[in-house]
Amino acid sequence: KERCIAYAESHDQAIVGDKTIAFWLMDQEMYTGMSMLESPVASPVVDRGLALHKVLRLLVLGLGGEGYLNFMGNEFGHPEWVDFPRPENEWSYHHCRRRWDLAEDEHLRYQFFQRFDEVLQACENRFGWLSSDHQFVSLKNGGDKVVAFERGELLFVVNLNPTQSFENYRIGSRWPEPLRLLFDTDEGRFGGHRRLEGGRGERFPALEGWDGRPHSVSLYLPSRSAMVLARESLIQGGIRVWCDADFLAHLGVASARDCVVALHLRDEEEGSYSRNVRFGARGCAMLPWHHVEATFAFERFDGAECRGCSISRDGLFRIYFPGDYTIRGSGYLEP
Repeated sequence: KERCIAYAESHDQAIVGDKTIAFWLMDQEMYTGMSMLESPVASPVVDRGLALHKVLRLLVLGLGGEGYLNFMGNEFGHPEWVDFPRPENEWSYHHCRRRWDLAEDEHLRYQFFQRFDEVLQACENRFGWLSSDHQFVSLKNGGDKVVAFERGELLFVVNLNPTQSFENYRIGSRWPEPLRLLFDTDEGRFGGHRRLEGGRGERFPALEGWDGRPHSVSLYLPSRSAMVLARESLIQGGIRVWCDADFLAHLGVASARDCVVALHLRDEEEGSYSRNVRFGARGCAMLPWHHVEATFAFERFDGAECRGCSISRDGLFRIYFPGDYTIRGSGYLEP
């Protein structure tokens, strides 16, 4: 079949005076309602826009095609269009830029758009559903406004209902084993209402067949939210970190056993602290996964300066899902 690229927002939609998706959803409140200092509680317009923007991107990346295109700035809900200098705007540079600083301001809600995009992309990198031939839409309920589909080894469930949440909602699946929740759009780290936080880590047992699928699960579906689940056996064993020869050569060490992984942890009682994890005889460091990201630095035993992650601003590595990861080349993670 012909492969296609899916996108939520394209160059044509965000150039020469048109509105970005975030602007269509929130309009002028993009300027007045995004500060958590001035508006500690999001207005209904901003709350709706934040929820739908996340759900829309998950739908497009999950179901759209074999590739995903992100127009610059869409990952953090950029409020304005792009307009390059031209005779019609009197060669103005006013809209000839992207405000990258918006997503980096901890007091603005733009950070939630970007944080969600980072986890969403990390999930695809880990489980690789874009390259999978298995695509099956198991539910399209127009009355409830619920969509469920299988893509690769994952189950995506979306509740677009603006007002109604559903308890014990049956979703058909093909897997004869319990499913685990990987992440959902309503999480607090994404600016959501945390309505599924109590189920973090919960296993959803496989039930009898439903909607023409051989098995099923029973779920709680909050309104205006989406979730991604994986079969239990796919995420067992925690996080396993390896190092390739090129990365070790950059560090000037012969073996990963000459280094440690310095986990950055946070506890409600102890606050922030670090814990070192050594590499085993096979050159693998085993990290725990507590349903949030594992953030760590890479350090040498002799205390010499160590190369950090080459693609993160703070030099720290972040892993969001269980599995095997290799630090390669100049310092980047590859599932």
